[in-house]
Amino acid sequence: MKQHTDIDTSIITIADNTPSSTEATKQTTSIKHLPPQGMSRANQLIPFLPFGSSTLWAWSRDGRFPAPVKLSPTMTAWRNADVIHWLNNQTTSTDSEV
Repeated sequence: MKQHTDIDTSIITIADNTPSSTEATKQTTSIKHLPPQGMSRANQLIPFLPFGSSTLWAWSRDGRFPAPVKLSPTMTAWRNADVIHWLNNQTTSTDSEV
């Protein structure tokens, strides 16, 4: 069986649930690039964007950023291809103005 060692995954777990423990149980995955296929939620996109989540939502509403897709009443995601296209266009327009 082939082992996949090129995926950088960090998992932080807490051994006890005592009140003295201030850390929360958390599982994170380090992503080095945004894959062109698939969809991502806001917290997955923020590391790739030059702004925060409140700007992401505001710009998505007013058309300055790609519109998200409502997957369920409580889940919204953006198409990765749309986000990558938007990022490439921002870099291109910035490079030509300099």
